[in-house]
Amino acid sequence: MRFGADYYPEHWPEERWETDARMMKEAGFNITRLAEFAWVKMEPREGEFDFDWLLRAINILNDHGIQSVIGTPTATPPAWLCINKPSVMRVNEQRQQITFGNRQQSCINQPEYLEACDHIIEALADAMDGNDGVYGWQIDNEFWAPCYCDECQKLFQKWLQEKYGTLQALEAAWGAIFWSQTYTDWRQIPLPWATSGAPNPSLALDYRRFISDSYESFTKRQIKLIRQYSDKPITHNFMGISPDEINYQQIADHLDFASWDNYPFGSADPAMIAAGHDITRGYLRKNFWMMEQMSGPGGWGEMSASPRPGRIREWTYQAIARGADAMIYFRWRVCRSGTEQYWHGILNHDGATNRRYSEIKRTRDELLKFEDLLEGTTVKAEVAFLNDYDSRFAFRYQKSNSELSYVKTLVSLYKGFFENNIAVDILTKDADLSGYKVVVAPAHFVLTKKRAALLKDYVQNGGTLVMTYRSAVKDATGLIFDEPLPGLLQDVFGVVVKEYHSPEASEENMIWGSMGEINGHTSRVNVWLDLLELRGAEVMAKYDGGFISYGVAITRNSFGKGKAYYIGTQPESDFMITLMDAVAKDAGVTLGIPTPQDVEACERVGEGKKLTFIINHTEQTQNVSIPEPCTNLITCEAIEKSLTIDAYGVAVLK
Repeated sequence: MRFGADYYPEHWPEERWETDARMMKEAGFNITRLAEFAWVKMEPREGEFDFDWLLRAINILNDHGIQSVIGTPTATPPAWLCINKPSVMRVNEQRQQITFGNRQQSCINQPEYLEACDHIIEALADAMDGNDGVYGWQIDNEFWAPCYCDECQKLFQKWLQEKYGTLQALEAAWGAIFWSQTYTDWRQIPLPWATSGAPNPSLALDYRRFISDSYESFTKRQIKLIRQYSDKPITHNFMGISPDEINYQQIADHLDFASWDNYPFGSADPAMIAAGHDITRGYLRKNFWMMEQMSGPGGWGEMSASPRPGRIREWTYQAIARGADAMIYFRWRVCRSGTEQYWHGILNHDGATNRRYSEIKRTRDELLKFEDLLEGTTVKAEVAFLNDYDSRFAFRYQKSNSELSYVKTLVSLYKGFFENNIAVDILTKDADLSGYKVVVAPAHFVLTKKRAALLKDYVQNGGTLVMTYRSAVKDATGLIFDEPLPGLLQDVFGVVVKEYHSPEASEENMIWGSMGEINGHTSRVNVWLDLLELRGAEVMAKYDGGFISYGVAITRNSFGKGKAYYIGTQPESDFMITLMDAVAKDAGVTLGIPTPQDVEACERVGEGKKLTFIINHTEQTQNVSIPEPCTNLITCEAIEKSLTIDAYGVAVLK
C-alpha cells in the first residue's frame, strides 16, 4: 500500500524539508508527489535548468523511506514562455486569448508550447534517471482545457479531411445543408465558438473528438520522452465521474495505472464518490491510485467547510474498498502564498501537527495491521455501467431539457446498486460484456452501429440490459435516426417511443408501478417523459396524471435468452433503488450485505481471500447484521452476528 501526501518543497525553506520528511515518516508515509507545478523553479530562464533542489528534496524524502512520483510541470508554463511567446496561450470559447496568471493556460497544439514542453520533460527525465527515490511519473495535471485558437482550427480542419476524405462526405455526415452550412473549402470550417451562437451539433461532436485526440497525442508525446530515460510506471490524475471536456479513456489507454483526485465538498453524495472510484478502476479494468484526496477545507477565494472528524478516514477506506492501492492526500501543508492560500491540506500554515494529521496517522496505523491481505485483491462486479463520452459531448450542446444531466442520470441508476451494496464496474470502451449479468447504458444519446450490435448480442446471449430515455437518439455523426426511438434497438426493447415530452420544472407528473417489487409504488417523475408503445414488451410502470395519463413509462422485454428494460422517465431515488434491486434479483446478481441507508458494504476479493469493508457515511451510530462470523481487522475483535459502527466509522471484516 502506498500512503502519503502531495508535497511542494519549493514553497518552503530548505531547512524545513528534513522536518517535513520526519513528520511524514512518523505518520507512516512512503510516497509523495512532487514538481507538477514547478516548471519555473526547474527552468528559471529558457534553456537554463536547475534540478539540484528537486534532487535534494527527493533524497531527503528517500532517506526517510519515502519515494516520489514526479509530475511533468506542463500545466503551469512560466511567464518567460507565456509572455515572450504569446502564441502558446489558449483561446477560450468566446475567442478570447487566456492571459498569464493561472494554470492550464496553454494550447497543447501550439508548436512553440510543445517544443518548450519537450525540453523541460526531457531534461527532467534525464535528471531523474536512475534515482531510487523516484517511484514513477504523473503526466501534467487534471487534463480538461479545450482550445479554440487558429492553430486548433487548422488542425481540426485537417483532422476532418483525414476522417471524411471529401467535403461532400462531411456535409452528408453533418447534414450541413441546414442553414446553408455547406463548404467549398476545408478552410471555411469553423470551431464551435460561442460567438456564432449554437453550433452545428455534429460539428461540435467532432470538435470534442478532435480535442480528445489532441490530448491523447500530447500524452503519448510526453510518455515517449520519459521512456528514453525511465521504465518506471506512468499515470495521470483524472477527476472522477463528472468532467466531460475530453475522453479520459483515450488518455488512460497509454498509462500504467489510472489515478484520480477526490474532493467531496460539503455533504457530498457517497454514491457519487463511489462512482468516481469505479470509473477510474474501469479505465484499465484494474486497481488505481488516489493521487489527491481532500484532507482539509478547500477553496480559492472562499473556503469550504472543514472535513468533520472521521471523514478523512471514511473517504480513505471507501477508496481502498473500491480498488485504491495508494492513498495520497492533498496536500501536506497549506501554502502561505498564491491562489491556493485557503486550499488546506493535512497541516495548516503553521506546519504543526493537528487533528487531521492525527486522524490520517491513525488510519495508516490501522492499515498496517492488514495491508498485506490487500495484495492481489480487487473488486469483482457482476454489473457494468457503460460510460459514453460521445453522448456526454452531444449533451453539452443539446441537453434536451435544462435539468437533464448525463452524470445525474447515470448516478440515479448507479445508486440503485450502491444502496443495495452490489458491486459495479463503469466501463468507457467497448469490451466483452459476457461476464456481466446486468449492463446499464444510461442516456446513451449517441449510439454507433458497433455499440448497438454489441448490446444486441449481449442480450440475445442471456444478458440483462437497462437503458433510459434519450437513448439511441443519434447516430455516430450526430444525426437523429429517421426511425422510431430507440433507433437501432427497437427489437431488443420491444417498444417504440410514440411521443416524448420535455417537462417544465413546475410540472407534476407521476408514475405507478404495476409489476414485481415496484407494484403499487408511486413516484414523481421529471426531466423527460417518453410515452412508450408496446411491440412485445411487458408494462412495469405507467404514468398517473400530468402530461401523459396512463401511458406506458417503464417496460421489460424478453429478447433471445436475455431481457431488456427501458426506463422512459426519471423517477425519484427511492423508486429507482427499488427498481434496480428488482432488476438485479431478476438477473440473478449476487446481492450485497443488507445495511442501513448510506452505510456501504464493499468487497475486495483475491485468490482464497475476501475482505468486506463496512463504511458508515452518516452522522449516526449504525447497526449492521453480519451473515457469518468474522474478524474486524481494525480492532482485531471477533464479530458473531452484528456490528455497531460509529458515525463516519469503518470496519474491515475477514
